[in-house]
Amino acid sequence: MKVVFGFYKSKKYLQRVMLSIVTTMVLVLVVSSITNTYMLERTVKRIQEDSNLKVLSQIRYNLAYMNDMISRLSNFVYRDNFLIPLMFSTELPKMDLIRGHRQMANIMESTSFLDSMVIYNKSQSELYGTSVNFMLDGGITKERIRKALINDRPHPTNRLIPISLNGSVNRIDTFAFIVTDSLKSFSETQSAIILFIKSDWVFDSLKKMNVTSGRDLGEVYIQTEDGSLLTSDAGASYTGAENQSRLTQLVHADKVAQGGTTSGFVIGEVADRKSVVTYMDDSLGAWTILYIQDYKQLMAEVTKSRNGSLAISGIFLLFAIAVSIGLSYKLYNPIENMLKQIRPYLAATDRKNEPAAGDELGLMSENVKQLSDQLKEISSGQIVSKYYVRRFLTDSLLFSHADMQHLIEKHNLNIKAMDGLLVCVLKFDHFAAYDGKVSNSSKLLYNFAIVNIAAEIMGKSYPCEAAEMRGDHFVLILSKVRQEDAAAIEGVKGMLREVQDTIDRYYGLSLTCGISDPISQFPSLSSAYAQALRLCQYKLVKGHKSIISSEDVRGNLAGKQSDLPDGVTRKLTEALKKGHLTNAGGELEKAFTLIAGYNYDDMIRAVSNLAFQLKNVAGEINDNRIVAFTIDMENLHQLLQEKETLTEMYLSLLSVCSQICEGQRPANMERNEMMLETVKELIEQRFTDINLSQQSIASTVKLSSAYIGKLFKESYNMSITEYMNEVRLNHAQKLLEGDSYTISEIMDKCGYANQSYFFRLFKGKVGTTPKEYRMKKSLT
Repeated sequence: MKVVFGFYKSKKYLQRVMLSIVTTMVLVLVVSSITNTYMLERTVKRIQEDSNLKVLSQIRYNLAYMNDMISRLSNFVYRDNFLIPLMFSTELPKMDLIRGHRQMANIMESTSFLDSMVIYNKSQSELYGTSVNFMLDGGITKERIRKALINDRPHPTNRLIPISLNGSVNRIDTFAFIVTDSLKSFSETQSAIILFIKSDWVFDSLKKMNVTSGRDLGEVYIQTEDGSLLTSDAGASYTGAENQSRLTQLVHADKVAQGGTTSGFVIGEVADRKSVVTYMDDSLGAWTILYIQDYKQLMAEVTKSRNGSLAISGIFLLFAIAVSIGLSYKLYNPIENMLKQIRPYLAATDRKNEPAAGDELGLMSENVKQLSDQLKEISSGQIVSKYYVRRFLTDSLLFSHADMQHLIEKHNLNIKAMDGLLVCVLKFDHFAAYDGKVSNSSKLLYNFAIVNIAAEIMGKSYPCEAAEMRGDHFVLILSKVRQEDAAAIEGVKGMLREVQDTIDRYYGLSLTCGISDPISQFPSLSSAYAQALRLCQYKLVKGHKSIISSEDVRGNLAGKQSDLPDGVTRKLTEALKKGHLTNAGGELEKAFTLIAGYNYDDMIRAVSNLAFQLKNVAGEINDNRIVAFTIDMENLHQLLQEKETLTEMYLSLLSVCSQICEGQRPANMERNEMMLETVKELIEQRFTDINLSQQSIASTVKLSSAYIGKLFKESYNMSITEYMNEVRLNHAQKLLEGDSYTISEIMDKCGYANQSYFFRLFKGKVGTTPKEYRMKKSLT
């Protein structure tokens, strides 16, 4: 045995092979067991959720039905002539009092769910009731009713209100139902009838529902709008303040995650144990019904199944280890033969220096593991830090100054507010083109490089935190920048220019920068970030790779002009109609000079109005011409959206003006006819080509597909595709009249690859299928 053990111990690679095979088998077995358990657990959860929601739906229906039933009873009671004097009489005759008490007693005897009944007379500020406690406890119950429903605060009417007249916390002994002569909330200024419903009548029905459904592992609660849990069970487990707060958090978080749903199923830690919480809002919108179950008890069968699965896996694993030893040795034979040939050539010193506990690969693996763990720690810390930087920029108003200071110190963020903060936004120029042509892996590299370059350069003079935001821009938070120090702002601009030049030089990327005004409080970071983003928009005026502060666009921000003067647009229209490109260009330049002084929103609107004006002018000119000129005005607004500066927009509109002026010259009809005849000849020569299309034809004649298609349609009242099918189907008819080819061969000779498509087109033209057409021709 010792010899065998020594043999295996000396074979380092054999040990690794054996360990790999055994580990693989273990992993397969463990993963299989975990997967099966996970799937079983998910199935149990899904079934449990469906079952719980069905039960809660029935409970909600019962509560709604109960509320409706009590509402109907209350309307009847409120109109009772014997009770009206008790509510509204200033001085109540004794006989009216006796009749009223008798009538209340009759009503109490006619219903099984009423605990008591009280009438409040606002004129007398007096309560009249029927219960023994109310009449014989020396006014204690009466005072508790006043405190709970009259003196406390206004209460909603025609709705069940859970209260505790015995003073217990979270344990209710009755539900109050208030009826008044108005829909306003009840207060001491209104007379009312108050019906008290037995709490057990509500909660016992819930318990019975629970037991009859075989679900006695949980507890049912009613959660009010303020998060309180109500139950009639003295031994309830979840009524503590901490548990109520935890349940409220779980339910609210799940509702937010599910988009405001009114019911759901959530798992979390409650009362120091893992619990399953099923919730459903009642139909009145005032309560939430909760069904809480202990997760461990609920998953007892799953745990039992998992333990059984692990036991079976363990037995199989012992067998697998025995098989793996033999298999490993067979796999090791070629390696051992190779080592026998190599060892004679190894120096004795090399063999002596071999590690006793493992080989070189093992040591290297350990070093890589240590480095990987260190990188994970560093990466995790950076992820958390960047998360809070982004959170501060977008949601700083949700934090107090002290909370943000604590988080900054906790995560070692390089942000200080003693001498002022400055937010700088670096935004990509031509982002759409960059996003379309750069791969995701390259984007990650660029983002990493830009953040580090910016942080390194700016960090030379200021404490700096940098973060990537939404993929199209980056944010720098600079500390110790005083608001009154203009020289410091200029210094920041110089350093930002260095960042822009460095990134442009190494990566060929252009960035525009917006600089916020200095701030002194952490909660103002969001507004500073929003200001820097808005300032970046003014690259429309300043151009790409500009650095913009509020001082640089003060005139734009203060400008009140929003529309171009009528004289400019009128002269531009006249010049275009006369075909005077020079005059039109001059007026367009004047318009853009004026637009450059507007605020951002007005600039965009003014340029859009100019584009709309040019479109109208082109349409009006075309309407008055015998031969219309072709200018693609439909894509003009899309073209403007792709431009990022006023200069680019000006050149685009100037190009349109040039097309309008040139389009008024007499059209060369012969050229168009020659081009269209060429298109027809191409179709007639190449109709057998399956890949023949409008795009390929346009490419052949060196014109755009849209232009050649529009010209063909205007000239022949059919599209190029329709003409192509006409030629192909005519040829198919000729071939079908003979018996030389099959239908598949005819399709191939006519340029069709899809039989159903060919049959549909043929029947649309001839009225019959190709087979029927051939048969008819053969008979005639």
